[in-house]
Amino acid sequence: MSKAGNPNWQPGVSGNPGGRSKELAQQQSAARLEAASHASEVIAYLLKVLRNEDEGTAYRLKAGVELLNRGLGLPQAQVDVDVNVRKQISQMSLEELRQLEERLVGSFSPPLLLEAQLDPMKQAEDSDG
Repeated sequence: MSKAGNPNWQPGVSGNPGGRSKELAQQQSAARLEAASHASEVIAYLLKVLRNEDEGTAYRLKAGVELLNRGLGLPQAQVDVDVNVRKQISQMSLEELRQLEERLVGSFSPPLLLEAQLDPMKQAEDSDG
């Protein structure tokens, strides 16, 4: 029976020598345990904020979102992408990049970085025309 894993790994030698130290792993584990020991107290506080009509709407909403995220998990977004890339991104023109960005992320507001960079160029073209 063969051993699982990379056959080049040597026993007792880390495959990731620059990785997380045992000490850090122990500290993180202890921090998680400490945080978990206060979970019911934090949930009770969030419920108190959520139910308090004297609190501002933003605080109540944030408390509700935090409760839902912890209880149900973060909402998932589904993105359908139909892209046939024939060029490397570094070889695309700004217009091709803009079109790709539009297809990938749709029309967000405020404009994304690429659109913000194209606007001054478009303004210059409009003033020349």
